[in-house]
Amino acid sequence: MEAWAVLCADLPVELDRLEATQNFSRTCFNEEHNKVFLGADAFPGSGMDSNSRMSTLACLAHELAHVERFRLRYRRPTELPDVLLDEAETSLRAAFTSILRRKDREDLVEDARDRLIQWLARHQREGDSNDKS
Repeated sequence: MEAWAVLCADLPVELDRLEATQNFSRTCFNEEHNKVFLGADAFPGSGMDSNSRMSTLACLAHELAHVERFRLRYRRPTELPDVLLDEAETSLRAAFTSILRRKDREDLVEDARDRLIQWLARHQREGDSNDKS
């Protein structure tokens, strides 16, 4: 995929496309294998949320931001709610990718916003339940 080569420039990160046509497969960066797996969710869908509207290029920029942060030795949280903060920060980082169109940047920023709203809602619910105990 030419877009991946342009995005990666001098970063040697493999893009595995084997599962891209399988229903419900997920796009992700696998730290252990230093590989991005392209899933069916990388292609724009019919949903109304920003993540569903995101172009394949914006999705790949988001995954590349995970790669860059991993190389900086940033260790990602894997549990809710903090994984939402990680995903929001990654989308904001990806929004600065120079080859993205304005719409891609907007979708990435909206994705970050949506994830921050989800984090706040979960965080507030947890705070409410702690207040009652």
